[in-house]
Amino acid sequence: MARAQDTGRGILPAASAEAKRRRSTGRPAPRPRVARGTLRRADILDAALDLVAREPARPLTMERVAAALGTRPMSLYTHVRNRDDLIEGAFDQVLARWRPGELAGPWEDAVRAWCQALRTVALPYAPLLRELARPGHFHPGLLECAARLSAVLRRAGLTGAAHARAVRWIPQTILGAILLEAERPSHLKHVGDESAAIAGALGRVGVASRQELAALLPYFDDLAEDDLFAYTVERLLDGLRAVLTEGEPATNERTDS
Repeated sequence: MARAQDTGRGILPAASAEAKRRRSTGRPAPRPRVARGTLRRADILDAALDLVAREPARPLTMERVAAALGTRPMSLYTHVRNRDDLIEGAFDQVLARWRPGELAGPWEDAVRAWCQALRTVALPYAPLLRELARPGHFHPGLLECAARLSAVLRRAGLTGAAHARAVRWIPQTILGAILLEAERPSHLKHVGDESAAIAGALGRVGVASRQELAALLPYFDDLAEDDLFAYTVERLLDGLRAVLTEGEPATNERTDS
C-alpha cells in the first residue's frame, strides 16, 4: 500500500509510480497488457496514442501496437481494418478531446480559442497529422473543426470567396505551425537555446548580417516559449481584420451561422 503524505492541506496518498514517471520523463508510462480475450478497439487506439506520445520519431506499426498490448498483430485486425484505420481512429480519439468552448464571444477571441484548443490536443500527437496527409483525403474530424471555424468567420462578416479563402488558410496555417513546433530539434526547444545558438553562429556570417541580428538578441529574453504560435495567431487575426476592413467593419458581427 502506498504511504500517505501530509501536504499541509490534509493527508493525501503518495504519488503513484505513473505520476513519478511523468514528472521525471514528461512521458506516460507504458500501458499494462490486456488480458487474453478482452481486447477492444478502444484499447488498441489508446495504445497507439501512447506509442506516438512516448516515441514520436518512430513509425507507428501494427507490430508495435500489438507488442505494447501483449498480443499478436493478427489479433488487432478483428477491431481495426488496417493501418490507415488505426491512424484515423487514433486521431478521432485526439479530436474527441478538442474543447474550444462555445465560440460564442467576440469573433477574435473565438478564433484564438479555436487555434489554441487545436494546438493543445494535436501537438502531442503531431506525427499523426503527417500520416493523415494523403492525396484526396480529409479527416472527417478536422472537417468538423473547420465547420466550427467557418461559422465564427461568417459571424465576423466574411462572405463568398473571402470566407472560403479564410477557411482554407487558417486551418492549414495552424496545422503547419503545430507540425513545425513538434519537429523543432530538441536543442532548440526553448527560446534561450535558440538565442544561444544564433549568438554562437554570428561569427560565421557577414558583418552587416551579424550587426542586424545581434541587435535583436536582447529581445529574445522577453519572449515566451509559445510566442511563435501566439504570434502566428495574432498575425492571422490581423489579416482577417484587413479583409473585413475592405468590406464590412469587423465590429458588425453577423448573427447567422
